[in-house]
Amino acid sequence: MAERFQDRVIFETIGKVAVITLDRPDRLNAFDAPMYQGVNEALDKFASSPSLWVAVIQAAGERAFSAGADVAALSENAAKGVNAALGGLNLDNGMVTNKPIIAAVHGFCVGEGVSLALCCDMIFSDPDAKFIISEAKVGTNAVDIPIKLGKKIGYSKAFAFLTPGDAKSAQWCERAGFVEVISDAGQVQTAALEYAQRICSESGPLAIRAQKETLWRSAFEDDAKAKEAGLAMRTAIRLSGDYKEGREAFLEKRKPEFKGL
Repeated sequence: MAERFQDRVIFETIGKVAVITLDRPDRLNAFDAPMYQGVNEALDKFASSPSLWVAVIQAAGERAFSAGADVAALSENAAKGVNAALGGLNLDNGMVTNKPIIAAVHGFCVGEGVSLALCCDMIFSDPDAKFIISEAKVGTNAVDIPIKLGKKIGYSKAFAFLTPGDAKSAQWCERAGFVEVISDAGQVQTAALEYAQRICSESGPLAIRAQKETLWRSAFEDDAKAKEAGLAMRTAIRLSGDYKEGREAFLEKRKPEFKGL
C-alpha cells in the first residue's frame, strides 16, 4: 500500500525495494518546502525499515525528474523579505543510510534535482534526459552540488558541467562518469527497479551496506576512517547468519538465501 509524505512524495514497496516517487508533476516536481520535507521523511522511513534493502528514487509525469528549486516559492518569500532557502535534503549533510539508493532520471533534471541524483549511489538515465545546473545563470551559486560533483567526476569535468550552466545530455553525462546507465527510451524506471531487485537477490545486504559505508567514508571523510569502519563492520558480518549462509551456499554450489541478519 502506497504512503504519501507532505502530499508531494509517494512511498511504495516492491519486495525488498522502496520506490520513492516525487509527485508534483504539475510543477515539474519542483522543490518547495513540503517537497524537501517529504523526500527527507520518505528516506528516513526507508533507512529505518529492516525489510527494505534498496531504494529507487524516481519522479511522476512525463516532462521532468525535477525542475529544481521552486522559483515561484522563492520569489514569494523574497517579496516577504525572506531570502533563506526553501529547505534542504538531509542527504546533503551525511550518508543518511548505508543502504543502496538508485536514481531513475527522465526529462529535465535541474539544480536541486541534480543534487538529489548526486546523493544516490547510481544514476540511471533515460536517453533523452537533460541535466542542468543553472544557478550561475540566475546569479547565485550552488554549494552542495560542486562538492559532490567534483568528487564524482573530477575537477575539470565538474567545472564544465557547472559553467556556464548549459544543459548536458545523458550521453555527455555518461561519458563524464556522472550517469552510470542509460536505459532504453521510456524504460528508465523499469531498468532501475530491475537492478535494485538484482542487488536484493544476488548480494548479501550486510556486505553491501558495509561496502557502501566504507566507500562513502573514503570519498567524503578520509581513508583511515573508512578502513577503521570497514574492518569493524567486517568483524561483525563474519558473525552473522548471512555470512554463514553465503559460505555454505558457495560450497554447495547453490544460490544463497540472505536474510539481512
